[in-house]
Amino acid sequence: MKNGTFGKENDAPLPKKYEKSMSDDIDMDISDDSSLDKNDINKKENGSNNNKKYNKDNNDIDSDSDQDNSSSNEEKEGKKEIVNKEKQIEDILLNSIKNKENATHQNIQMAEEINFKGIPDQLINTDEYGFIIDKKSEENPKDKNADLLQVNARIEKWNYMIQNYDEFKTKKFDKLKSRTRKGIPDSLRSYVWQLFAEKNRFYQKDLFKKMDSRSIKEDMELVIIKDLDRTYPNCQLFKDKYGNGQRKLYRVLSNYSKLNTSTGYVQGMGFIVAVFLTYMDEESSFYMLHSLMKKYELEGFFLPGFPELKKTFYILLNLEKKFVPRVYELFKKEGMVPSMYASEWFICLFSRNLDFPTLVRIFDVFFLEGYKVIYRFALAFIKIKEEEFLKAKDGLVSIMNIINKCMENTDIEVLFKIAFGFSLSRKDINKLAEEYNKVKDDKNNEFVKQI
Repeated sequence: MKNGTFGKENDAPLPKKYEKSMSDDIDMDISDDSSLDKNDINKKENGSNNNKKYNKDNNDIDSDSDQDNSSSNEEKEGKKEIVNKEKQIEDILLNSIKNKENATHQNIQMAEEINFKGIPDQLINTDEYGFIIDKKSEENPKDKNADLLQVNARIEKWNYMIQNYDEFKTKKFDKLKSRTRKGIPDSLRSYVWQLFAEKNRFYQKDLFKKMDSRSIKEDMELVIIKDLDRTYPNCQLFKDKYGNGQRKLYRVLSNYSKLNTSTGYVQGMGFIVAVFLTYMDEESSFYMLHSLMKKYELEGFFLPGFPELKKTFYILLNLEKKFVPRVYELFKKEGMVPSMYASEWFICLFSRNLDFPTLVRIFDVFFLEGYKVIYRFALAFIKIKEEEFLKAKDGLVSIMNIINKCMENTDIEVLFKIAFGFSLSRKDINKLAEEYNKVKDDKNNEFVKQI
């Protein structure tokens, strides 16, 4: 390579990937470039013919030694003119190819951005939360109108409670709790969740953006990226690899792992954050996750060794013995320990196991009443399947099959009735937590042995 020629685009040969397509696609390339008009095409054709003529004349010059000098000069000038025209045509064609390549790249990016797949989105049936379903159910217009009237009435009541939130939180908490257990109107869910979670208490201006500029550990980044595809793959928002939803999810998870270096990123966070992202933007989802860790004390579930999880198992076993004693004895006999079925319940807050309409109803009461409701619903799911557990014929295998299906086709109202039918108070939970701290190292304790 000669000095000074490296990096000069004008001296670069046509890339090999274009050598074949130049002759096959030349018409398409020309039509794609608005700067090449009919006169340019005529110039190209004339230039090509002149080039052939020049090659013939040049051979004649080489064979005819009697050609005079003036004729030779004219031929040289003609040669220069033809070369210049050919160079102009080549530049136009190269620019056309580059434009075509860039346009193709942009189209691919655009297709990814709008989540384009083999089946157009308008042909995919989804529920109101964006989850893919086989077929939308046909609604009766009369029933729909009645539902709308009911929803609007509930929204008015909730708007009044929001405007007078301090009063309802203190003096009228029972009314607030009762209405929350019936479900927060979906249009207000984002605002109310953030209100209950006291998101603004943890807000710091530009903190989320500052996290963007911080570096993330490579091994942690790889784990986050790997988990993106596993997070609600049947939801329109998250189903496409590196699509809009997955990029938002990555940003929230990676930024939080940079903020909270004690926990970093742990599997299970993704499903919770994905629920937030269906209702709110990235920054709000970031602070909701932060609130979960601090206000609701979920941090212990994500620290190395999962210290809070073992305490949760201890509490659950005691509650099972009290409220579903026959199932407790069966599980104990078959060696069915909480780590085999309840880990995801407590770490993910059921977000990995439940259908979305039921899940967001549980989130409603969780953000108002705290972690104790997770115990209520864990007991409720076991209670619903109690008779099936007791009739299990294949021991542990049958029990596991029932557990894996215990949250399918759940009647929300029945579930809530059972969950809030248990006589369980925050004081009971705290007492068991204190008890665990005293006996956690006692290997002879009935419940410690099952953790």
